[in-house]
Amino acid sequence: MTLMGGRRRHGAIAIVSAAAMVVAGTVVSQVGAAPGKTLDKSTVKQRIVPNSDPDFRELGLAPGEPYVVRQEGVGTAQAGRATRRASLLYFGQLTDFQLADEESPARVEFADVGPFSAAWRPWEALNPQIDDAMVRQINAFSDAGPVAAGDGSFPSLDFTINTGDSADSQQLNETQWVRTLLEGGTLNPGSGVKPALASNAVCAALNPLITDRQNPQNYTGVQDYNDYVEGPAPQFYDPTTPRGAFGAWPKYQGLMNRAQQPFNAAGLDAPSYVTFGNHDGLVQGNAAANVAYETVATGCVKPMSPAVADPGTLQSALGALNQTTLLGFLQTDPANVALVPPDPKRQYVSKKQYKNVFKAGSQSDGHGFGYVDPAQEAASNGAAGYYDWSPKPGFRFIALDTVSEGGIIGPSADGNVDDPQFRWLKATLDEAEANDELVVVFSHHAIPSLTADIPDEAAPPCTVADGHGHDLNPGCDVDPRNSSPIHLGADLEQLLFQHPHVIAWVAGHSHVNAVEPHANPAGGGFWSIRVAAEADWPQQTRLLQVFDNEDGTLSIFGTIVDHAGEATAPPSGTAAGSLTEQQLASIGRTLSANDTQNGAPNGEGEADDRNVELLVDDPRTGP
Repeated sequence: MTLMGGRRRHGAIAIVSAAAMVVAGTVVSQVGAAPGKTLDKSTVKQRIVPNSDPDFRELGLAPGEPYVVRQEGVGTAQAGRATRRASLLYFGQLTDFQLADEESPARVEFADVGPFSAAWRPWEALNPQIDDAMVRQINAFSDAGPVAAGDGSFPSLDFTINTGDSADSQQLNETQWVRTLLEGGTLNPGSGVKPALASNAVCAALNPLITDRQNPQNYTGVQDYNDYVEGPAPQFYDPTTPRGAFGAWPKYQGLMNRAQQPFNAAGLDAPSYVTFGNHDGLVQGNAAANVAYETVATGCVKPMSPAVADPGTLQSALGALNQTTLLGFLQTDPANVALVPPDPKRQYVSKKQYKNVFKAGSQSDGHGFGYVDPAQEAASNGAAGYYDWSPKPGFRFIALDTVSEGGIIGPSADGNVDDPQFRWLKATLDEAEANDELVVVFSHHAIPSLTADIPDEAAPPCTVADGHGHDLNPGCDVDPRNSSPIHLGADLEQLLFQHPHVIAWVAGHSHVNAVEPHANPAGGGFWSIRVAAEADWPQQTRLLQVFDNEDGTLSIFGTIVDHAGEATAPPSGTAAGSLTEQQLASIGRTLSANDTQNGAPNGEGEADDRNVELLVDDPRTGP
């Protein structure tokens, strides 16, 4: 378990000297490993790619990719900088875990058709193991960053940022899993308790009928055909008996139950910082939480079929999430629902409760939420989710909260910045500039995704407190300040252009590797840096290093890494009970490559979106 400021040191210099390579004049640290192994290897050394099998694609290794040098009006590359550059900062990025309690009654997997995607993923039960494998990969590079300074030394990792959508649907248990992944310790990815322990009268009455009630740790849901009537052409993949559209997919007997078993999460070796994504603050990343949704989430009747609601609209799917509708189906058409073990930890968390989960952890600054300005905290009635801090002299990091808190289904999947936060951001940028600090902004939504012109006041009304420690409507707007005017991407870009000390905006949300220049018409500018999600193919993240080239420019190196699961998954027919957590992660990546919605090559981006050297004109004025 990692405390604030903790870092392992295990002979980085010896490791680097034993396995260093030169790519386009850049010294890169790599550690040798057996074929198929990914730990300690970045995508500069090797890439994981699918074969061309039209039925089901397995994964293997291919040659790596060198760094692409990019300038594009933001900075100008000077000859000889590789021998001059001095390391200023080294940090990692995690994003879009979307840790789903896949057994929760409040999920709408049946909406994963038509114009909607990502309401269900065939590997989502394996996301905890996938995310732990990514943490282990970042730790493998914590003692020595991928790129060397001019003197041949390799910097150690200063911290990691998590750019949101860590939880999948604002639930307490999902949020607690995120903290465990970051800090380390025992993680139990299963959910459900015996109905008698749920303090839910409806579930207690239905106790004799609930599947797996004697062992709630077992999986109950759409990926077990024994739990419902799946029909002749199943919409979902059951790895124990793949059928229908998944007939060519691998068979892993007992995989869903195996995925629910507790395991020891490694935890990050360096401090980590968290910001809000739409899935952290909205139900299914779209809707402001209300009492009807929460009653279903903490109950035991789960919708299993498109017959419950029109699958063509997310509004209809979420509209079916009320206890009256689901109990009605239980009485009249029980094939469309399933009874699942309930769990009180499926309650939703308010903004304040989300922050408190991380403030209650072992990192003394609450993974950043301890830095929230007390004046903003008080003025927002505890809802402010944005903060700033100085991780090293000469740097200011600013975490924005871009959740569209109005929670209108559709537009609120994208983000915005309300006016109180916008004014705070301007004041913070002014202060950083006065201190001659380099500024990195990070958030869930990047500028192109800040499109939700929805005021926070569109959320459900605040009424009275309930037994979960929040308002009866958990997503109500507790901030008494007027959110308008709402600020979108163009407003944020212009504000940053007015503050040339901003060198980068690091974000997620798009589930794709993407690097875009924002060249300031007045000179200089900043880079928008987004990385693919851990939740979807290619399940990658990025290590970021800032160097002073000592020629009036800075270089930001971005290095893509795969998680530490083996490149090739265990073969079909392997009994799931024998699988390790790393093998589960490997299976999850292989399944993601075959996803008909977001599989390979979606999310990879182009070569100049992956391993990059980004030039920036140094905005500092100096002494």
